[in-house]
Amino acid sequence: MLSSLALLVLACLIRGSLQQTECESQYGGHCRGLFGSSCNPGELQTLSHCGFLNFCCYSDPSTAHVTHAPGHVSHGNGHCGVPEVSRIVGGSRAVAGEFPWQVSLQYNQGHMCGGTLIDDQWIATAAHCFEDTNLGNWDVVMGGIDNYNVYQKQVHKIANIIRHASFNSRTNAHDIALVKLSQPIAEGRLLKPACLPASGENFDNVVCTVTGWGSTHTDGPSRRYLEKVNIPVITNSMCKYYLGNVVFDHNICAGLTAGGKDACQGDSGGPLVCKTGSVWKLAGIVSWGYGCGDRATPGVYTRVSSFLSWIEGVKAKY
Repeated sequence: MLSSLALLVLACLIRGSLQQTECESQYGGHCRGLFGSSCNPGELQTLSHCGFLNFCCYSDPSTAHVTHAPGHVSHGNGHCGVPEVSRIVGGSRAVAGEFPWQVSLQYNQGHMCGGTLIDDQWIATAAHCFEDTNLGNWDVVMGGIDNYNVYQKQVHKIANIIRHASFNSRTNAHDIALVKLSQPIAEGRLLKPACLPASGENFDNVVCTVTGWGSTHTDGPSRRYLEKVNIPVITNSMCKYYLGNVVFDHNICAGLTAGGKDACQGDSGGPLVCKTGSVWKLAGIVSWGYGCGDRATPGVYTRVSSFLSWIEGVKAKY
């Protein structure tokens, strides 16, 4: 008798919940009952936005309106953001000089994080890379793509590590740091800074490039060769739709909803660069994500355009 009553109550709940037919989401979609239903081919699903015992089926919003960035005047010294090596479309391994701003931050001679050369003496990276700020334990390696080839790369000492004062290791808010080299570098074919974006510059729906020596899968080892992947930037509202309110306005998100392309462990602190006109700009710094290239879990980056005043202030002070 009790089991029959429980089934009756459950049936009523399901019938009542199915009265809601549209997902309560800015991306629309339609609700389906949790039992005996499925989404149409090509649709994504989430347990949010449809109430009790329902799920939402919706079209992939990241596949619409993907563009390339328009040309803008670069925010830099006129020499930044233009590699002397042509970019190889469709490849996964970078070639020497293709991303001359990419550096490896090495802790006790092992790759720990990526970073981006933003002028001849400063590196932009993630604050969460530096649990240990003892300068003697760190080196900056640049000029090569093969982390095992000691003859191809240049090793530089660090004069200072400045983490953002508001960095929160629990939430990864304000996840940005600057590293000052002990000596300026000489720019050339293999060493050249990326340009900084303009204040408020928007890269939504632009296909950008992330590079690094991080692993190819969750908990995997770092790679020997510098890798690259093209991924679209998505709006922050879409990113919050997937990840929730853990995404801040000073973040920028990128990735394919279907997954498979993303930054990963060891890529932390490295660049997300977007090409505008003929120059590459540092749009984001690899910060965090759930897994590596998982479905409907975009990568989260520090939005560099939100920290231009802080960057200039640090460089002026130190």
